Amino acid sequence: MNMNQKKYKLNKGFISQNVENEMVIFDGEQSVLFSFNETAAFIFKRISKGHEPEKIIKAVTKTYDISEETAKKDMHDLVTKLTKKNIIVSV
Repeated sequence: MNMNQKKYKLNKGFISQNVENEMVIFDGEQSVLFSFNETAAFIFKRISKGHEPEKIIKAVTKTYDISEETAKKDMHDLVTKLTKKNIIVSV
């Protein structure tokens, strides 16, 4: 999967919200709740706003002072998990 050329959006049936300083996503169809750590929430917010992957990776490296390689891996891992759970879809 070449995620660097794809944009994603939140799939229908899912609701995202900040609850007590934590990002959570609720799957209304299966009544399942997902929660994210700080970095994953940062990435997810930008994905759900339609930001391009390269811009998200640059923002992650700047905000968290990590290497581009680490940011790409974090982004790839999160996108893989979210697409497998059908939380996000490519547009």
